Amino acid sequence: MNQHRILLLLLYLFSAPHADAQQTWELKKDQDGIRVYSRTGDSSRFDDVKVEMTLPGKLSALTALILDIGNYPNWSFNSAKAYVLKRISPSELYFYSLIRSPWPASDRDLAVHLHVSQDTGTRTLYIHADEIAGYVPAKQGVVRVPLSVERWVVTPLPGDRIKISYELRLDPGALAPVWLINLFSTKGPYETFRHLREQLKQPEYHDAILPFIRN
Repeated sequence: MNQHRILLLLLYLFSAPHADAQQTWELKKDQDGIRVYSRTGDSSRFDDVKVEMTLPGKLSALTALILDIGNYPNWSFNSAKAYVLKRISPSELYFYSLIRSPWPASDRDLAVHLHVSQDTGTRTLYIHADEIAGYVPAKQGVVRVPLSVERWVVTPLPGDRIKISYELRLDPGALAPVWLINLFSTKGPYETFRHLREQLKQPEYHDAILPFIRN
């Protein structure tokens, strides 16, 4: 057996277990141009979620919407309250979020570090929103979310359109049955992005001009 074939064999042997362990995304909902996927999470008891969609809008419009924390209850699924805790810069802040949970589960809350950045060459937009443990005191009767990691990759397209790829890794904390949370991992993202699309039509977002975002 020559060295080339030995190398190929070694690559196969070392990569095969990793490929088997890597969970693939499963399409759960495809409606109104919104595709919702899920897969078994490797760091949580709950499914990871991915959403893909293409819609009319500019990068500046989406950024303005994402950074308008107080407006979250108007489009983010089951958001009851959201407000800024600390503003670092025009594109980075910390905020508090209170989330209504379906009965019989308790409401959830978390503090989030939100950061928006852009590749100056491709103009691709990157949004990171990560739960920060211990940033705010726990509240009586509300379950603190121990894990929430959101990643957005937003690509500009011709004709003032944008392509969104969104991923969420979440553990909503104790006292919530897995089947109930995973059920809402499909409905929640779909409703969120359906309302997001409508919000982008509002003048305060549609016409937004942000000096740190290049459309």
